[in-house]
This record gives sequence, structure tokens and C-alpha cells, in this order.
Amino acid sequence: MSTAVKHQSAAFALWDLRPYIRPYKGALALAAGFMGARAFVLLLMPWPLKFIIDSVLFHKALPRSIGPWLPGPTTHALALLDALGALMLILGVADTVLGYFGNRILVRTGQSAVFALRRDLFAHLQRLSLAFHRRQKSGDLMARLGGDIQTLQEFVVAVGTGLLAHLLTVVGMAAVMFAVDWRFALLVLSVAPLLVFMTRRHAIRLKGALRQARKSEGELWGTVQETIANVHAVQAYGREAHEDERFQTHARRSFHNTLEASILQLRFTPTVNLVMAVATGTAAWYGATQVLAHRITAGDLLVFLAYLRATASPVRQFAKMAGVVGKASVAAERLGDLFRAESEVMDPPAGRAPHVCLGRIQFLDVSFAYEPGRPILQGISFIASPGQTIALVGATGAGKSTLVSLVSRFHDPSSGCVRLDDIDLRELPLGFVRRQVAWVLQDVLIFSGPLWENIAYGHAGAGRDEAIRAAETLGIDTIIQNLPRGYDTIVGERGASLSGGQRQCVAIARALLRDAPIVILDEPTSGLDALTERVIMRALARLTAGRTTLVIAHRLQTIRASDRILVLHDGRIVESGTHEALLLLHGRYHDMWDCTAEKAPHTPTNRPTLGAASSQHPLRET
Repeated sequence: MSTAVKHQSAAFALWDLRPYIRPYKGALALAAGFMGARAFVLLLMPWPLKFIIDSVLFHKALPRSIGPWLPGPTTHALALLDALGALMLILGVADTVLGYFGNRILVRTGQSAVFALRRDLFAHLQRLSLAFHRRQKSGDLMARLGGDIQTLQEFVVAVGTGLLAHLLTVVGMAAVMFAVDWRFALLVLSVAPLLVFMTRRHAIRLKGALRQARKSEGELWGTVQETIANVHAVQAYGREAHEDERFQTHARRSFHNTLEASILQLRFTPTVNLVMAVATGTAAWYGATQVLAHRITAGDLLVFLAYLRATASPVRQFAKMAGVVGKASVAAERLGDLFRAESEVMDPPAGRAPHVCLGRIQFLDVSFAYEPGRPILQGISFIASPGQTIALVGATGAGKSTLVSLVSRFHDPSSGCVRLDDIDLRELPLGFVRRQVAWVLQDVLIFSGPLWENIAYGHAGAGRDEAIRAAETLGIDTIIQNLPRGYDTIVGERGASLSGGQRQCVAIARALLRDAPIVILDEPTSGLDALTERVIMRALARLTAGRTTLVIAHRLQTIRASDRILVLHDGRIVESGTHEALLLLHGRYHDMWDCTAEKAPHTPTNRPTLGAASSQHPLRET
């Protein structure tokens, strides 16, 4: 993880964008140079008009500083007019060129900085523990990763292209006005404190409204994601109308909060325009009296009014910036919530990865609870050695899935410890621990793209040939080849275009390609027809051969050849032994076996079972 993420994990606000801007100091200095030059050009732009009025029209002598460089107003008035017109044209072109290149650099720098922020946020989210992701709605996370980051992009661009140039221009104009007539300058600039007060008060109110709007929008997108992800259940139970109403409730709340924020923004701009109109009228009246009193020239009045008019644009821009800054501040707060979140499973400070991992798993008096006072596992102790298949059975909610999740350190035990080759998992690097485990889940995780890429996902750097070889080694090549384009078939999100058996083939081949010493199977044959189940079971037997295997199963027929069966009840191991030994106990396992619909005799040639395969690793055989 980058140093930027580590810095942001303590706090995050608009000011904390600095680490992302710092790498572009050179570009920013160049952009500042362009903007400074543009501000100087904007300061000069009214002066040719001043001299046209004062010198060309009224034949007033030019100042000594520029007199030698321009034609005389009394003898060469038309030539002076041509020169001043050309100068106005040159200043206009310079303003355009300097503004373009300065803004281009600032936009590129700002977009690059926000890109790095989005990259770090995505990396940070991936490394947060599963406990965090269970508490969060993925739709809300998407809203933050998308909408809130976009808001920061708009802020960076607006600040770069508008605020800097306008700020330099206003400061320069104020300095020139004081140099010409300090009384007139004080009158013109007296409106500034009022505008600052109005802007600050508006920004505070707007920030609160925007905070509520972004919160309600996040809730809305969380609802949308949840509904779309479960649309099959919505349609199956005919709950479209209910979901319509739920969506409308959240959308209405988001609409009202967003409307309130928008109305606050709309109120502010007309107020600023009114203040500026009063200031302009007052300045024009006072300036005219000064001209009549011969304290300033008509050209000086023109310069003041031009500056005042030019100042109005930055003031309006600052008014708009209040909304942009308010939105960006709220977005930064929401992103800060994510950056401050720390994973509950951390890498050890000085963890060292062993050179070899055999895959021996040992649970020593392990207890675990998602919430204090509500234990999911209590006093779990057992050993799983390489080549053994340990089956976990029990009613739904007994703690089977939670137990196997501890092997990959998705969670840490509340008490006790889980050991890998006699080393506490918490003393090993997290990446090393997870590389030692291959998963085959009931709900197979499929990504959009070619089918072979989904198999190759199991091992970084694996290609198409390795993916095909893994499937052929497992004996599932025929099932995949029956697809329209075989291994090159494009599968949709979550593998919706694949059958259950095809998805399981991908999961098993992916696990084999990982070549991990530990395999975890979670209901791998649920919902398969008899023929496909036979192929899948043989593939699983090849996959688990020689490896430490933990398998969760409700269909007891598939795990009766396991080396050991652990019966869980209320988070405890209540029975342990082989299939035959547990039946002789006439306990909970016996009752579960009596309730199962499958009581066919064990026939390895027709129905392979886990734990009955050779201990040789299939890839190593070849």
C-alpha cells in the first residue's frame, strides 16, 4: 500500500490532498508562472483604453515612462491610436494563450492527483477485513468511489483553473487602484468584508445541506445495488412493487435533500450580484465626481470601473466556489471515513514467511464472536494433517463457514489460536497465509471475461495454456469444451451464462492451478445433476489428493469416506470420528444420517467421495 494511504488512514480532509499534489510541484510552479503572467496581462488590459481617452481624444500627455515608446498624442494621434489598438490585440491574445496553457497544466495535474487518490482508495478498500465489508453497503461504497471522487475532481479543476488566476488578478488590481487613488480604492474594496462574511455564512449552511444530500444519495445507491443484485429473488416472489416503493422512499429523501442544497446555492448568487451592482453604481458616481473635481482623469475612472467589472467575475466565481468547496469538503469527509477504517486483520510487524508450507492446520481452543457476548465458535480444537480430509457437518448456523474462514485469516480468533505448521497464523505474513489456501465455494465467484481467464485467476501470471492443462488434469475438459467457444467463451458478471456444473469446473480448476497445500470446499456439489456430480466429485478427489482438505457438506453421502468428520452444534464440536464410528454412537450424526435422502451403498466407481483418492498430487504425477 502506498505511503499516501498510510498518511490518509489517520485523517483526511481537503488539506490532506497535499500528498497527492506534492509530486507535481514542478508542473504547478510552471502553471503558477503562466497564471501570474496572465494576471499581469489582465492588469494591463484597461490601460490602452485609458490612454485612448486621455491622450488620443483629449490630447493629454503620455506618462514619461512610456512616452518615448509611443507616438505623440498631439502630432501623431492616429498613429498612437493604431499602436494602442495593436497593444489591446496583443494583450487579448496573450490572455488567451497564457490562460489555455496554465489551465491545461492545472487540469492535468489535478486529474492525475485525483486518479492517484482513487487508486489508493480502491487499494485500501480491497485490504479491509471482511468484517468491514459485511457492515457496509456496496452501493454506498460505489457512490463514494465514484461520485465523491468525481466531486473532488471538480474541486481540483475549479480551484486550479479559476481560483488561482482570479486571486492573483484581484490582488494586483487592488494594488494598482491604491497606487492611482487610495480613497477611490478604499471605496471600491469596502464591499470585500461583507462578501467574505456572506460567503463564509453561506458555506457553513451549504456544507450541512450537502452532507445530508450525499448521505441520502449513498443510501439510495445502496438500495439500488442491493435490489439489482437480488433481482432474481425480487421477480421470483413478485416483489417489484415493494421494491419500487422502497426505491421511491430513498429517492424522495435524496431529492428533497439535494433540492434544499441547490436552493441555498441559487439564493447566494443573486445576493452577490445585488451587492456588486450597488458597489459598481456607488463607484461610478464617486468616480465621476472625482473627474469633475479634476482629481482623476476620465481614463483613470475607466480603469477603476474596468477593474471593478473584472473583480465582479472573480467574486461571482468565489460565490460558485463556495458550493464546489462545500461539496468537496463533504466528499472528503466521506472518503475520510473509509481511509480511517482499519482492517481488523493486520500483518505482523516482523512476520517471516517459511520457505516450505506442508499445510498442517491446528485449532487450539479457538473461540470467535462477531459481536461481544454472542459467540459463534467456542472451544474448537482439532488437527488436520497433509493428505487428510476433514469434513464439517451440522445445522445451518452451527459455525462451519466461520470456522474455515479462520484458516485464511479472514477473521482472527477471539481467543485461542489457529496454527499453520505449528506457527500461529497471526505471526505469519497475511499474503503468505492466503497463498496456502485454495477455495471451492458453492457460490462460485466468476468475473466478466473469457472462461480461461477465470481459471487462470487462481495463480498470478498463469496463461491460457496453464488454465487448459489444469482442467484437463482434473478430467473436466469435456464439460468446458461443450460451451460455444470452449475456453474462450465470454462469461458475464457472476457467471450467469454458465450452469452450476460449469461454474464448479471453473472453481476447481482455479483451485488446482493455485497449487496450495490446503483446500477448502464449501458445499461444492450442491444442486448438480447425477452425471455432472460424478464428474465434479472425481475432479475434487484429484484436487484434494495429498492436500489438507476441509470440506463443509450437508449431503453426508459425499463426505462419508473422509478421514474425520466433525459435528458442530451451537459453535462447538459435539462429535468427532469416521463415518462408521459416528454411526455407532447413535448421536447427532446418526440422526442426520437417518434424515438424509441418500442411503445408497458406497461404490467408488459410480460415486466417488472425498477422501478416497490417491495421496499423489495430480499435477506432480504429470
